[in-house]
Amino acid sequence: MKNPHLIIHHVLKLLILMGFTGYIAYLAFTGEILLYIAPHLVKYTELAAAGLFLFAVFQLYFLIRSRTKELPAACACGHHDHDHHAHDDHNHVHSHEPSRSVAKNALMYGLFILPLLFGALLPNQAFAGSLVKSRGIQVGESAGGIPADLAQVAGNDDPELKERFKSDKYNRDYAKLGMLLYRQDVIEMKDEWFIEKLQALNAFAGNFEGKTIRIKGFIYREEGLGENQFIIGRMAMTHCIADISPYGIIAESPQAGSFADDAWVELTGTITTTTYHGQQVIKIVVSDTKPAAAPTIPYVYPDWDFAKKL
Repeated sequence: MKNPHLIIHHVLKLLILMGFTGYIAYLAFTGEILLYIAPHLVKYTELAAAGLFLFAVFQLYFLIRSRTKELPAACACGHHDHDHHAHDDHNHVHSHEPSRSVAKNALMYGLFILPLLFGALLPNQAFAGSLVKSRGIQVGESAGGIPADLAQVAGNDDPELKERFKSDKYNRDYAKLGMLLYRQDVIEMKDEWFIEKLQALNAFAGNFEGKTIRIKGFIYREEGLGENQFIIGRMAMTHCIADISPYGIIAESPQAGSFADDAWVELTGTITTTTYHGQQVIKIVVSDTKPAAAPTIPYVYPDWDFAKKL
């Protein structure tokens, strides 16, 4: 005899598994998964979706079996086919089917269904300047400066250029990147290597004075900046949405007051240096500004292998 109660449980489990599989597949296909995790983790999420799909296939098999014949269910003692009389002799009581408690089932399945509903009904929205107010913004290099014990980087580069970018062994890769940026007529702060470029520019801030730079980001202001100053920033994600951090560059413009907080702009200007929280950092003296649309994926991500690509 078929068990309608058991069939309902199989259907719910199948729908949940297919729901998570479909949602992850949708995020991966549209690229919106990058709103939640960094690119180097996407492959693991796709593998997880494949695993969920396999579980869904097995669950579909259980559903079909439950509609054609009654399956033996595992009891609390871990046995399937066993002698009920032997258990009765020991006053062992167990159940062969899921709980019929509405409250218990609502709680159990709700833990899985609610996240799916939130994902389907709520828009996938990126954080921008509003998060900076609670976390602060990183202006300057995180390594704490280049120490005095320096050496030239290896290679066949111009000796004069290598002398400009002497570095310790921990910042040698940023010195190489700095030399690469120094040769460019316009330093483009695009999404790729944004964090690495910012680190190199601030580590060797004095070398870039007078250089032209172009950057797109959101406007942010904080206490201590002049009326003609603001910070143009980007949100950086290291691994997932929980660790996003804001990075930015101080910009100076006579029209600074006309830029709304959180507005996206593209700036072109000349690099100078200034002191921020006791550190020497780069500053942009703005020569041209134009409005910009926020990218669909507004985050930038570290490239852990950037040194191998130099």
